[in-house]
Amino acid sequence: MAIDGMFCARLAEELTVLVGAKIEKINQTGDEEVLLRLYGDGKRYNLLLSASRKNARVCLCGEEVPPQNPIPTSFCMLLRKHLLNGRISAVFAPKDERIVCFDVESRDELGYMCNRRIYAELMGKYSNLLLSDVDKDRVLGALYQTDITFAARTVLVGLPYEGPPKQDKISPFDLKSEQFFALCKENADRTAPDFFLKTFACFSPLTAREAAHRANADGTVGDADAKRLWAAFEEIVRGELCPCRITDGDGKAVAFSYTALTQYGEGFTLTKEESLSSLLWTFFEEKGKQENHDRHSADIQRLVANVKARVEKKAALQAQSLKECEEKENYRRCGDMIIASIYNLKQGMESAVLMDYESGEEREVRLDKRLNPAANAKVYYKKYVKLKHAETAMKEQLEKTAAELRYIETVADALLRAETDAEFDDIRTELEDAGYIRTKLKGKKKKQLSRPMEYVIDGGYLVRVGRNNIQNDALTFSAGKGDIWFHVKNAPGSHTILYAGGEEPSALAYTQAAMLAAYHSSLQGAPSVAVDYAPVRFVKKPNGSAPGYVNYTHFYTAYVNGEIPEDVTKKK
Repeated sequence: MAIDGMFCARLAEELTVLVGAKIEKINQTGDEEVLLRLYGDGKRYNLLLSASRKNARVCLCGEEVPPQNPIPTSFCMLLRKHLLNGRISAVFAPKDERIVCFDVESRDELGYMCNRRIYAELMGKYSNLLLSDVDKDRVLGALYQTDITFAARTVLVGLPYEGPPKQDKISPFDLKSEQFFALCKENADRTAPDFFLKTFACFSPLTAREAAHRANADGTVGDADAKRLWAAFEEIVRGELCPCRITDGDGKAVAFSYTALTQYGEGFTLTKEESLSSLLWTFFEEKGKQENHDRHSADIQRLVANVKARVEKKAALQAQSLKECEEKENYRRCGDMIIASIYNLKQGMESAVLMDYESGEEREVRLDKRLNPAANAKVYYKKYVKLKHAETAMKEQLEKTAAELRYIETVADALLRAETDAEFDDIRTELEDAGYIRTKLKGKKKKQLSRPMEYVIDGGYLVRVGRNNIQNDALTFSAGKGDIWFHVKNAPGSHTILYAGGEEPSALAYTQAAMLAAYHSSLQGAPSVAVDYAPVRFVKKPNGSAPGYVNYTHFYTAYVNGEIPEDVTKKK
């Protein structure tokens, strides 16, 4: 991970501003993190301690703090017991370790002064938060404890604090140039990043690659310039502090460091931060939002895909049942043949060759020997009537299933174009209202979070575009009778309203509105898209129809490309 020993050393130095601050509150903000509210030198601080496996960090987070969990964990209660109203006496990072320590002077149960220490171990999947007694360095509690059989180290209440296992690496802080050059000769066959990472403590893969990149060492250490390697080493270990983060072309967080990162080329953006705390807070907030967004969208996409597969399977089964109903005419003709030749038939016969007067050919008809000829004819007529009624019902069911499938396709189309959490929440609400998802909040109506997209087109006319079916209905049936409705023809897409107010827009305005309807549809980007448009007064919603479904008359059809039109302004 990007938080290495050098990062922790500089972070601890930055957080010495907290020395002397009083701990006023300790809140649980997550299963693996706590927030300390501090006051000192006339300022208030919010210190976040996180031992998350993926997002471990220690930083000041300003006024916008994470929400408090209603039920604190036992570790949070332990911190409150020992640290509330205490004062930070020291902040430091153990040499060559990915640990930040906070010493706190507080009072015990009897009112005597005592010293406590918080160990914030920022070691990826091995991250942990521990509280110890400074005098004896005895563990008082830990977010994660081990048992005595754990091979690496033991973390148990009552036992002395045991640091992470030492690595057979050289500390970079006291290294001299002569020692460095000797190490270069010994490791001449290694690549430069591997040399930095496996020879020296405190280096992460990121800083090892950065040092090699600054030294232009693309090959082995032996092929590189030793003086340039030493200069890069010095810059990484003792260079100027430059908190920065890297984002890719899509704005996703990629990396962060306490030193300027030069290894990323075109397509990546470097953003400098004021401090390491603001760097950690911003980076992990953006990363967390992106992870939540991806997880949120993946859940909805999986749900819609499952619903669509289920509806398609139901449609296939209904189509098969409808095909079986085609046998009804065969049963009727068999009954007719039995009645026409009933005088030649007797009870006990298992089959008979009879004349089919509709086709003029003889056919073999199977009979139930337990029944007389009239009863056999009645059985065939009964099967005919049953299949006839089933065919009528199955056609109705197929129409309903087809309508349901069209609705699911409109939801899937809106899902493909959704970008924000608010849009995903609206789609989830829509599926809850439609009965595809069990509602979590019973008796409470969820607020619609997202808003329709707004554009200004030729003539200054306003155009609104729905993001989902709920918005489509709201837009269409809140528009005035003099406004104009647009929708892509025979395909899923957004309802688009041109607010004309009874005026006649220009031909360019019609074209731009039609292009917006085509762009916000499943045919986005197509060279020629048919878009129907009609005055809003001719758009009706059938009773009981799914969200977003309408009937319309008195319409015209325009053929436009599915690109965003030029000279159109999108409002925020």
